[in-house]
Amino acid sequence: MLLVPVIPAQAYSPTGGIMYQLGSDPCLKGRGNCAIYPKSAQLPSGRLVASFEKATVVPETGGADRETLPIYKSDDYGTTWQSLSEVKAPAYLSSDPQYAKYTSNWTNPYLYVLPQDVGSLKAGTLLLASVVSGDDYYYKEHKAADPTWSPSSDGDRKDLAIALYSSTDEGVTWNVVNVIATGGWQGGSAGAIGRNVAGANTYKQVDPLWEPYLMVYDGELICYYSDENDYIGFDPATGVATLDPNNDTATDSQGQVLVHKTWDGSSSAWSDPVIDVSGLTQNMGGGKAEIGGGRPGMTNVVPTMDGKWLITYEYWGGGANVRYKVADDPLKFYADGDPAGTPITSLPVDSGSKKPATGGSPVTIKLPDGRLVYNASGSGDVWVNQSGRSDGVWKEYQTSLGSGYSRNLQYVNGTGRIVILRNQGTSTIAYGEVDLGHSEGAYYRLVNRKTGQVIGTGGKTNDANIGNGDVPDVVLEDAGSAVSKDTQYWHIFTAPNGGVSLLNKSGGRAAAIWTGNATVGQKIGQWVDNSPTGSWNLIKSDDGYYKLQAVKNTGVYLTGSTTGAALTLQNAVSDGSQEWQLAQEAPAADDLTSGDHSASLISSDTIAQNGTLSLNATVTHPVVSHANVTGHVYALTPGSSTPVDLGAVSFGSDQKATVSLPGALKAGDSKIAVVFDETPMMWDSVYVLPGDGAASAPAKGVLSSNNGWDDGLRDGDYTITMNLWWGQNADLIKLYENGELVATRDLTFGGDDAQNVSVDISGRPNGEYKYTGVLVNSKGSTETAPLTVKVTDANPGKPVLSADNWDGDGTYTVTADLWWGQNATSYRFLENGAVVATGDFASNTPAAQQAKLNVSGKAAGTYVYTVEFSNAAGATTSSPLTVKVTN
Repeated sequence: MLLVPVIPAQAYSPTGGIMYQLGSDPCLKGRGNCAIYPKSAQLPSGRLVASFEKATVVPETGGADRETLPIYKSDDYGTTWQSLSEVKAPAYLSSDPQYAKYTSNWTNPYLYVLPQDVGSLKAGTLLLASVVSGDDYYYKEHKAADPTWSPSSDGDRKDLAIALYSSTDEGVTWNVVNVIATGGWQGGSAGAIGRNVAGANTYKQVDPLWEPYLMVYDGELICYYSDENDYIGFDPATGVATLDPNNDTATDSQGQVLVHKTWDGSSSAWSDPVIDVSGLTQNMGGGKAEIGGGRPGMTNVVPTMDGKWLITYEYWGGGANVRYKVADDPLKFYADGDPAGTPITSLPVDSGSKKPATGGSPVTIKLPDGRLVYNASGSGDVWVNQSGRSDGVWKEYQTSLGSGYSRNLQYVNGTGRIVILRNQGTSTIAYGEVDLGHSEGAYYRLVNRKTGQVIGTGGKTNDANIGNGDVPDVVLEDAGSAVSKDTQYWHIFTAPNGGVSLLNKSGGRAAAIWTGNATVGQKIGQWVDNSPTGSWNLIKSDDGYYKLQAVKNTGVYLTGSTTGAALTLQNAVSDGSQEWQLAQEAPAADDLTSGDHSASLISSDTIAQNGTLSLNATVTHPVVSHANVTGHVYALTPGSSTPVDLGAVSFGSDQKATVSLPGALKAGDSKIAVVFDETPMMWDSVYVLPGDGAASAPAKGVLSSNNGWDDGLRDGDYTITMNLWWGQNADLIKLYENGELVATRDLTFGGDDAQNVSVDISGRPNGEYKYTGVLVNSKGSTETAPLTVKVTDANPGKPVLSADNWDGDGTYTVTADLWWGQNATSYRFLENGAVVATGDFASNTPAAQQAKLNVSGKAAGTYVYTVEFSNAAGATTSSPLTVKVTN
């Protein structure tokens, strides 16, 4: 038998390592939390970037002046990390005098990659929001009085604010964008609130800002944050917070609220702060009350699969110290009127799972498939909401990293796993990975030679000590008998130090030797993958079966002795109970996501049914390569839900291979997928040509358009028609708009008969569109002459305003009429440039539309009105109408 070395295409490190460890450098605060609060993000290239607070004394200044935030990078999906850059304070990155007082880039970094353009900021831009400040006056004063003094907790910095930075070169260099929000003095924190106060802090103020969290919503950038400015309430209709007029001098409440601001990316300033969680109302004496009791903090906001928004946060007002709210709008968490929220421990959990962790510093993320993942500092475990719904059930999963303050979770595109960053020990930033199921790479059923059954879990998806009453749960089952078919599929993944792990598709748990002792009779149970060596050596026999030999004891093997038996370790036998066939799971159509599409995998647009297809699996990534690896190829043909297995192919050192197509492969637009063991699947499309009997390439077709003929408007909805009046027929046509493929249509081959096909085009804004068609058959392709379509009437027609204020009083109606033309779907009236009314239309182009604005109570004066009619293509504004109120 042959020991099979599984060739890793990328590294994998479940037990992780150390990103940063505090040395002998003196700290501006207690040494236990001198390095803390790690956060990360992933760039479109796949690079991970991370940052954390490193509050060491700056040698040049002897304090916090010139303090920077470190940026680390990982170009291997989180397996290793290297220092990349340092982000300076605004005062040292910008010459703008408004930033001169912000001399320290201190803490609470939040990294975020823009998913779309926001104003002048482009999609893919890396953003960093962080807490910046002036110097630490408490530290400087104490050091001046006693040079041997060392701090045990936080001090008192001046001019705290949240700044926004941007990087367009993946974190190498940075620019200051603006300041999001401003506070005042720190006044101590981390157990020293209101005590570690500098002498320079005359009024003993505690007004810092903390913990920014960035998100794009409705085309704007949102920054959620914790705010210790003193607020006396908020507008219940808008949520806008009301600042205490004496915030800078009055006795401080030491409270904190959760708020957010929005920014369109172009305006000079962010919005006013809007309350998300107000906390309890505190009596300040003298008839004054302030909100912020209980100090809610550390906002995380995620969308749920039932159209809601979930906010999690810590809370110190009694009861559970982590809480949550659910809202229909992420900008209106205040609307429920609940000042404190609901304890996180009230969330429903699966049988065997403990209540979600508390202890503060909660982190919640949403995975691409909709699942929600949560953790907090009180546990090293995570909780997964499989449904992703706001009312869904949460299930506990172990990880290989222990608990820790601000334990960050980062989903990684390219692996499908979670990278965890945490603070541990004395200011040490550690990292590791955890698989929660449905990660990248091939999954297999392992079929037992003796029984014909497969390895399953009894329907369980999490660690057996949690979900199965602390009893091993890996057993033989009939294929397809599990309620969740995913529990019968396994990754065979190379461990960092050799050997392999079997990771279950449903929850990413390893098929591990129970108790860890590889002795005869030991059972197998699901457990977090926490071994750098894996549990198994994979050994291949001459007839294609495999044995799984225990790494810790090479004399015992994974054994399925009888039908339905629990799997155990046994000495070598020859009855087939230790031999396993690996049956790879074929991809379904839903598995072929846009993220896995590789437009360079297949270079040709068409291929004959029995042709040889060239594949190019080259990827531009510093770690991932498909050189000298094997992939399994499948064809997903039109109208069929069953993939066609085209077999395994070997990619050469140039990452290229070929695969032969069967003559019986169904003609039409097929998707070709290549599945690799440890890297993401790749797929591309190719049109499989039928055996049409063509004698030559198609004759030349003619394109035409009906734009302007259907309703007299050259709008953005029209039909492109191709006519081949006579000549050699085509099997399909590809229609291109301005050089981009917009449609493919099958044609019925009929020798030299006429052919005709139409493609409906819709939603085009005003502009010129150049169309070409390419007719294809088994002998070649022929391009049509180009056709240019001019769209001039996509926007709504121009409305006309009128008013009935004949008597000049302050009560009248402004009417907007569109007599004929392209219809609008919405409107808004503006009075003296301000929006005063909005509404929706039912579109029925080119019929008339009308909207009315009823006005009353106007004082004498002149009022200028305009109306804006809008649809998906754009907006059209009326000419202004002036109404004079004279009595």
